[in-house]
Amino acid sequence: MVEWLLGFPNLTNFLLLEGNTHECESWGRAGVTCRGRKLYFNTRPCLSRSCSPACGGADGGHAGIAPLGPTHPGLRLLPCAVHDAPMTRAPASDGLCRLSAYLEELEAVELKKFKLYLGTEAEASRIPWGRLEPAGPLDTARLLVAHCGPDAAWRLALGLFQRINRRDLWERGQREEPLRDTPPGGPSSLGSLSACSLEVFPGAPRRDPQETYRDYVRRKFRLMEDRNARLGECVNLSRRYTRLLLVKEHSNPMWAQQKLLDTSWGQERTLGHQASFIQMETLFEPDEERPEPPRTVVLQGAAGMGKSMLAHKVMLDWADGRLFQDRFDYVFYINCREMNRTTAEQSAQDLISSCWPEPGVPLQELVRVPERLLFIIDGFDELKPSFHDPQGPWCLCWEEKRPTELLLCSLIRKKLLPELSVLITTRPTALERLHRWLEHPRHVEILGFSEAERKEYFYKYFHDAEQAGQAFHFVRDNEPLFTLCFVPMVCWVVCTCLKQQLEDGGLLRQTSRTTTAVYVLYLLSLMQPKPGSPAPQPPPNQRGLCSLAAEGLWNRKVLFEERDLRKHGLAGADVSSFLNMNIFQKDINRAKFYSFIHLSFQEFFAAMYYLLDPGERGSGPEQNVTRLLAEYGFSERSFAALTVRFLFGLLNEDTRSYLEKSLGWKVSPHVKAELLRCIQGKAQSEGSTLQQGALELFSCLYEIQEERFIRQALGHFQVVVVGNMATKMEHVIASFCVQSCRRALGLHLHGAAYSTDEDDGGPRAPGPQTLPAPSPEKHVLPEAYSKQLAAALSTNPNLTELVLYRNALGSRGVKLLCQGLRHPGCKLQNLSLKRCCVPSSACQDLAAALVANRSLTRVDLSCNGLGLPGVRLLCEGLQHPGCRLQAIQLRKCQLEAGACREIASVLSTNRHLVELDLTGNALEDLGLRLLCQGLRHPGCRLQILWLKICRLTAAACEELASTLAVNRSLMELDLSLNDLGDPGALLLCEGLRHPQCSLQTVRLGICRLSSAACEGICTVLRVNPHLQALDLSFNDLGDAGMWPLCEGLRHPTCRLQKLWLDSCGLTAKACEDLSSALGVSQTLRELYLTNNALGNSGVRLLCKGLSHPGCKLQVLWLFGMPLNKTAHRRLAALRLTKPHLDIGC
Repeated sequence: MVEWLLGFPNLTNFLLLEGNTHECESWGRAGVTCRGRKLYFNTRPCLSRSCSPACGGADGGHAGIAPLGPTHPGLRLLPCAVHDAPMTRAPASDGLCRLSAYLEELEAVELKKFKLYLGTEAEASRIPWGRLEPAGPLDTARLLVAHCGPDAAWRLALGLFQRINRRDLWERGQREEPLRDTPPGGPSSLGSLSACSLEVFPGAPRRDPQETYRDYVRRKFRLMEDRNARLGECVNLSRRYTRLLLVKEHSNPMWAQQKLLDTSWGQERTLGHQASFIQMETLFEPDEERPEPPRTVVLQGAAGMGKSMLAHKVMLDWADGRLFQDRFDYVFYINCREMNRTTAEQSAQDLISSCWPEPGVPLQELVRVPERLLFIIDGFDELKPSFHDPQGPWCLCWEEKRPTELLLCSLIRKKLLPELSVLITTRPTALERLHRWLEHPRHVEILGFSEAERKEYFYKYFHDAEQAGQAFHFVRDNEPLFTLCFVPMVCWVVCTCLKQQLEDGGLLRQTSRTTTAVYVLYLLSLMQPKPGSPAPQPPPNQRGLCSLAAEGLWNRKVLFEERDLRKHGLAGADVSSFLNMNIFQKDINRAKFYSFIHLSFQEFFAAMYYLLDPGERGSGPEQNVTRLLAEYGFSERSFAALTVRFLFGLLNEDTRSYLEKSLGWKVSPHVKAELLRCIQGKAQSEGSTLQQGALELFSCLYEIQEERFIRQALGHFQVVVVGNMATKMEHVIASFCVQSCRRALGLHLHGAAYSTDEDDGGPRAPGPQTLPAPSPEKHVLPEAYSKQLAAALSTNPNLTELVLYRNALGSRGVKLLCQGLRHPGCKLQNLSLKRCCVPSSACQDLAAALVANRSLTRVDLSCNGLGLPGVRLLCEGLQHPGCRLQAIQLRKCQLEAGACREIASVLSTNRHLVELDLTGNALEDLGLRLLCQGLRHPGCRLQILWLKICRLTAAACEELASTLAVNRSLMELDLSLNDLGDPGALLLCEGLRHPQCSLQTVRLGICRLSSAACEGICTVLRVNPHLQALDLSFNDLGDAGMWPLCEGLRHPTCRLQKLWLDSCGLTAKACEDLSSALGVSQTLRELYLTNNALGNSGVRLLCKGLSHPGCKLQVLWLFGMPLNKTAHRRLAALRLTKPHLDIGC
């Protein structure tokens, strides 16, 4: 090496910056002596792929090798214009290089803030804002150095890093050696650089292993290649990465099964009250549910959701000091796809060594504090079947060699160093399998891009802001396509197609409404010739590619060797064509392995395989379409879910025609018929009710986009229940399909607790957050949703029930829906719009619909902010002579006393309204007084009135009592959860004792009643021949209250049939009175005593009364109380003697 360097006697214009010395086995500071002078330089592993094996490199690429004479492969030289003068200062170019490298790490928003703050600094006042504002990182660094000098520019930048909250850059910059401006006397000399001899100095200070590893991780993950990138093209990960929405969820496997996960695409999922947003920084932090930090985090997301990208960003952010700095000293990345290829046994030490940048991994230092180690296991779902249930003893120590399957399983199951932490990324399809390996993991789901983040992604993908805006607005106007872009993979495909067409001088030549259409569009863009170039010929053996994809699907295989390609007839020319088209890619580290550019593309071509005529499929798997559908079963958790969805989409007539004309394929004419037979079988097996897998089936039917086919498929279902629709796209899919349900009698469309694609993109504080209730008019569903529902109402005369829950309709959506309700062909009887963001202004349209539609008898508008203005408009329709509504629910509609005046006028004029539910409105005593004016009107026909949680007090009961003495129609009254107290109950009893009172059911649960109230109730039971059901649950009646109550039950004129006494503070003593009443009462049929401390002796007394020949009881509930075996034997014996008696305990 000495001789090599001394071979340049006139070396005056190069600076030795970085290199690799073969004398040093680890990174550190190496020293050389050149022409009598000492030189320090950093030693790094050789990064050149073309480097000789002796160099020990091939981890990256040499940068800036000097083009002067023979160069040593282990050294890295950069031009710096040095001469032999003594060097006392670093060159300005070095300062520029360092500053620009730091600025490259800033996100676009952070760079903008940096420049804004820079403009306020006096030292930078000479920098023209017109040049600074559009400048990128490098240009910004150039402007700073040019106007301030390298030293001042560096100090200024460090201060600004703190101001923009990038303390990690500030801290790292503080550790850097200070730069000094180059003196006027000339640049520095290589010969005067400080340090040692040309040999590596044994005494040179060794670099910290952690810093060594961080540098390696930065180099490895800083740059990424686009899937369609040309050789050598790279993108800065931090500049391209766009924030993904993460939500924390419960990990119960049964609950996970109930979630409608969209396996391969997964829509932005919602988890109701069980979930909250979570940031990457807090993944391993404790929360209110778990006081201890979790050791295992499962990061789940459907195909294309950005799991691997997120894993890479975690690695990079940790290395840059932006993530987990106080939590983990080392973070290691394990690619499951790579693990599939490993056949030899290995130890955990071998596994870490494969992640370490050089020989001699400091294992003892790593395992010394295992709780500060994090392993990222990326792509668990891609593991081959042999990993699912590995056989053999666990790997319990680091040096012990085991099969790769056992090693990985031991790591995940924490058999090996239980204290370490693990972050696992996976598709939902593998959750159940993974869950068997884990104990109390934290589950986090990737929800994709919000609307704001979709826009951000477009502007990051396109370097030209004008092109980005043009592309984004084009996609934004195509709502189905824009909605699909919440999936990062789809967003990339769309941007790729748009970029190509923009470069060709236009925009998208066709619109895309479905996932399949987007992929076909991408395939089409690959086939399009560049301007001035000849049209590319289709690859000669596309059928082989499809059969390869299908076989890989069944075998859960994503990496293919050359022998796999030969098996499917793929020759070298075929492979080259697919590589050039960016459909196929060579594995980066091992040239003999190939894969599709993304797993979803493999599923796309596997779907194509099942379209081909059987005679053209070649040597693919034997399974036919029927076998594929049987495996799928319309389960979103099936590995075949996305493939089947693509299969439906490819059967679209236009798409099929394109495939046949452009690619010369012959599509089987029998596939559609097979799909219809499968759906018909599902209807027959589920009693004409579509509920299980309804959203998944709708998603498949949406892909085909053919009304006739969809109508045939759904013609076998009479009841359709679609649950947990979380995104706008899912709502669009559901409404698109329900308009073809021509035989359906009932449609139930349930949205989820919140919708994340409606996020406003604003900043969030770190940590878990609960989603706020969305503003009704800010976040509403597309108009197409309500239009298609209206079409279903007007075209299906069989439809009698439409239940929409958590569907954000807004005023425009309600208006469109009411057009369907007013249509002469609409025969709907029951309409529910609970939690549908119905504003007060929409009540005008609803009122008109109530008048026009003579078949509508029930309406539920609960949990909408109608308020007084809305109720006033609604009541105009309810008072119209043409209105035939019989029941209306207005629970939690933000009503107050003033609304009761409007409702009272309806009660006095509407002869059809028999049921009114005002639960959860702050009516108070004044509101009840106004309501009673309508109840006392001779024209009132109301039979059921619910006034739960209406802030009523004892004062309201006096008004009610006088009303009960007058009203002849009211049969059921619910006053639960009002603070009536004993005085209120006694006042109410005065009305209940009146001979004109016809109430049959009274509910007084949680009304703060005591035994004193039972005296008045006893007299009611004696004199009121109409009262049949009484609910006194959750009142502290105690044993003292049972004596008068049972006196009433024993009275010959008592007609009570149902009595609720749950949680009333009863003991065994109360059972004496109850037992005697059971033997006497000839009408009591149901008695509920849940959550009372009756004990074994109390049950014995009850059994005595129940055994009486005169006892007519049919239902007895004794849940929530500990009983011994003797008590259970008594109850079992009682069941034998009285088989009609239902005893719950």
